[in-house]
Amino acid sequence: MGRMSKSETVVADSAATESAVAAAAATPGTGGKPASASAPQGSNPSDPSKPSEPTRIDTLYLWNRLKRTDPKATKPFTRAGGFRGTQIDPTWRFQMMTEVFGPIGKGWGYEQMDWTIAERMIFICARVWYVDPETREKCFTGPQWGGTEMVRRRNGMEMPDDECFKMSMTDAVGKCLLQIGLAADVYMGQFDDSKYREESEAFYAAKSNPELQPAAVEAFEAEVKRRLGACLDLDDLEEVWRSGVGTRLREIGAVDRAAQHRITGLFAQKKAEILKREEEDGREAA
Repeated sequence: MGRMSKSETVVADSAATESAVAAAAATPGTGGKPASASAPQGSNPSDPSKPSEPTRIDTLYLWNRLKRTDPKATKPFTRAGGFRGTQIDPTWRFQMMTEVFGPIGKGWGYEQMDWTIAERMIFICARVWYVDPETREKCFTGPQWGGTEMVRRRNGMEMPDDECFKMSMTDAVGKCLLQIGLAADVYMGQFDDSKYREESEAFYAAKSNPELQPAAVEAFEAEVKRRLGACLDLDDLEEVWRSGVGTRLREIGAVDRAAQHRITGLFAQKKAEILKREEEDGREAA
């Protein structure tokens, strides 16, 4: 086997996730779904007449989807007094929000709530709204203030900054978006770790791969279904898995865990069908 690329080692938390995926495929009836989703809410699998605990809601779903920052959208900066930080491209922020929620003005947006001028600075208060992808409910972040100097010194002269209003709004909106997790890894200090940045580079390289776009993943899933439909025994099933499906699933898991679980579930379902048929054939033969 050749040496794996960096993107392959990062996909779905590297080899550890590959083992978990294979284990899920080898377990009949799991369908690759999390345990919390295996039974209807309010039912008890062992005794349907008894209520069980409600399904746990993943309250970090949006946060985890938005938190990882593309290193190409960042650059370091230094302020007066020696403060150093990481600047995030505002256009990339807009792209990420559009990817998750839809076009601005339709799936998400922002609005100015207040503004003021003090100490030769313009301050703008704004909040962001977005439509929850699951419930379609319109939600709001808390309000945040952004500020920018109205006058900047250039070449020894003070000159008005005609970008100050725009930059103040950008500052305020960026702070609002952090509340739902966008680029949270930068603010949490994870970007200071070179290994983490390398993982992020590999993640976004995989994400931009044409083979991992939604249409390509959908086509791959359809192809897996077709091939599984022709499997007659466990040897056939293993042959399909070893034909490159495992590697492709690792890559898909980096950008679409739901698709990864669905496709893995197809193997679990097919294995259960084969085992059931073999068991029935064995009883008839006896």
